[in-house]
Amino acid sequence: MRPLNLPMPDGFFARSGPLLAALGISLFFVSGTSAQTTKKNPLPVAPNVVNPYNCSIAEFRTMALTTHDPQERGDLAAQWLKANGPSCSISQVLLLSSNRPQWLGSANTVRIAGVFDQIIENKLKNDPLALKYLYGSEGATSPSSGSKKGAEETSAGGAPAAPAAGAAPPPGTVTLAVGSGSAAAPIGGAPAPAAQNINISLGASSPQPEDLSRKLPLDSEAKPVFPPERGKQMKNYFGKLRTEMIRNYFMENSSPGNCPEGLSFSKAAGCESKNPVAWKFGEALPSSAKTFPIPEPLLSKLNFYPGYQFVRAGTDVLALEKDSGKVADAVLNLGKTN
Repeated sequence: MRPLNLPMPDGFFARSGPLLAALGISLFFVSGTSAQTTKKNPLPVAPNVVNPYNCSIAEFRTMALTTHDPQERGDLAAQWLKANGPSCSISQVLLLSSNRPQWLGSANTVRIAGVFDQIIENKLKNDPLALKYLYGSEGATSPSSGSKKGAEETSAGGAPAAPAAGAAPPPGTVTLAVGSGSAAAPIGGAPAPAAQNINISLGASSPQPEDLSRKLPLDSEAKPVFPPERGKQMKNYFGKLRTEMIRNYFMENSSPGNCPEGLSFSKAAGCESKNPVAWKFGEALPSSAKTFPIPEPLLSKLNFYPGYQFVRAGTDVLALEKDSGKVADAVLNLGKTN
């Protein structure tokens, strides 16, 4: 049989044929491998792990003392408490709360106090008695009926009986009732077995002084002297304590070029009013008087007693009777002078 004479490719295709064939085989294997790779299921993502050890009192203190602006300091404190408060123990929360006046200063507002209350409530939500104690509606539990028996055993020569569950703690100790089975745990000490209350020592050797920040000044406190044209003071509402609060607030938040609204700065007098208001004790403000609201951080410290409202007229902070609008008390010149 005669063999077929087929024409052979020449030129470029004759020389490149073997190379193109090898390249085609390689692409086939690569595409197959890629297809197999894309078909694999992705690895599961590990869930976020919450670190339970992120309640650092030192971190909170440093943040508070190094933030100058009161508004920013208050915002940072609230954010820190909401983020880290659930990880704090009850003793850590109480330590933070007892030090917030010194660390937060004028940023220690009702809003911050509410954040602390919420954290403590969440930790004591299963103990109604502790919540009653927290808000002052119920104190330490009454002494146990077995305390008399324990005293009799001691007088008979036996070992001293343990303090009754409702016995008053030593001076300088805060007691929180957290239900039976809890342990008495002074800070820095080992917990006592099976005590009913948590006794947290704040390091004081005597009872804490009475908190006067939410009370009217005592009658024995010397009253400020006002110019005769202002008339007679109706109520000693501000007293020395709140006068100092007003003075500190405006000193911290006023500077050259940054005076409260309606005031201008001068080198001789600081922030002053070009149009002072001619108010008088026992009378309502003139209809033409322009007044300004008290900033919320300061208002929360002044507005503790019902029946009064507060405004600023020029450089004077006034307490007005809500019913009549009469000027009852005043702090002159933003508290810088009386």
